[in-house]
Amino acid sequence: MKVNIKLDERAKGRTREGFPIVLVATHDYKQKIIRLGYYAEKNQWNRSLSAPKTSHPKFYEINDYLLKIKQKVSYLLSNRIESRLSLEQFKTKLFEQKSPVFKEAAEALFPEGYTGTKLSALNSFDKVYPSAKMAEISKDMVAMYIDSLRQKGNEPGGIDSYIRSLKALWNRLSDLPNPFRGHKIQIPSKVKRVSKKKDIRKLQKAELSDKGSIASYSKCRDYWLLMFYLGGIDPEALAKLRYDKNIQNGRLVFNREKGGSKMPCNNVIPNQALAILEKYDCHPYLVPIHQTGNYESFIRNFRRALIKIAKELELGVVMHPKSARYTFIDRAQQLLVDERITAQIVGHKRKTVTSLYTNEFPLDKQDKAHLKIIGISKKKSRKKFGK
Repeated sequence: MKVNIKLDERAKGRTREGFPIVLVATHDYKQKIIRLGYYAEKNQWNRSLSAPKTSHPKFYEINDYLLKIKQKVSYLLSNRIESRLSLEQFKTKLFEQKSPVFKEAAEALFPEGYTGTKLSALNSFDKVYPSAKMAEISKDMVAMYIDSLRQKGNEPGGIDSYIRSLKALWNRLSDLPNPFRGHKIQIPSKVKRVSKKKDIRKLQKAELSDKGSIASYSKCRDYWLLMFYLGGIDPEALAKLRYDKNIQNGRLVFNREKGGSKMPCNNVIPNQALAILEKYDCHPYLVPIHQTGNYESFIRNFRRALIKIAKELELGVVMHPKSARYTFIDRAQQLLVDERITAQIVGHKRKTVTSLYTNEFPLDKQDKAHLKIIGISKKKSRKKFGK
């Protein structure tokens, strides 16, 4: 067996910290390249010594680690039994005392300023298993992580996206069996998520119980309608909105922070929304969600309440916290509202070529479209629920 330590200067492996330092093992005409968890630029690496130059900011840390690796390699190759190991067995023996923290190793792969799905997935996993080392992560742990996401009310499509992102990160970091592979997330193909006029009318007129917590049936109905009336806003945004920070000149002004986009929203506050807000005296916040002290617990209760409300009122849709947003966007499409105006209201990034050459729509045109989208005629029928 032949073993070398080098800088992997292939472009596809480059990260914001530089090129990966790798161990290359060759045996029986086979080769294995093993990342060592450290990185360097070309001008920070001494090829002849297979070590970092003193100019490297982590020179002492990397040098000490490589020295230990070289000593262990020397021991394994000199041992008559160990020298007969396969490449995979050799790797296991070599690194049985060294395993990087998954989050730290994966973060080094991201370009500077990256805020996409892979980072969100990584943070989500680290929240369940803080500072988990790669050697510790098993398929059972991943299965429990998936169950925890389900219990929090995460959508199957979102869970699937996280698992695929984590699987891809692991593949870039290690040749070891991928614990994120093989988990099947069942994604319903024909679940209705958009409320129709008759559903919204039932919600508007239903008499719901206000017994219990911040997530009572009556309050949950109000939260859902508020998200719809205010422009399809996200539940996490509704929970944070304040009179002293987000109400300016009678308008709702905030940045939609989903996915780190920070897209600005400047929306009219319709009379339907004002009528609901007048019920709550929880200044400086618009609604009392913050009083729970635990948003994740609230969102689980919110989701359960919406499911029960939809079932009892015999709505034609599976309701959940995000369906108010989907409903707003779908109604905009059905009413043939210019999708650029819709994007401006809901805080979506506009990625069309046309958007590069056009300015934002005037607020009066935006408000006209907004009020048109939420304009649901009222019916006299009243349905009692939870009394």
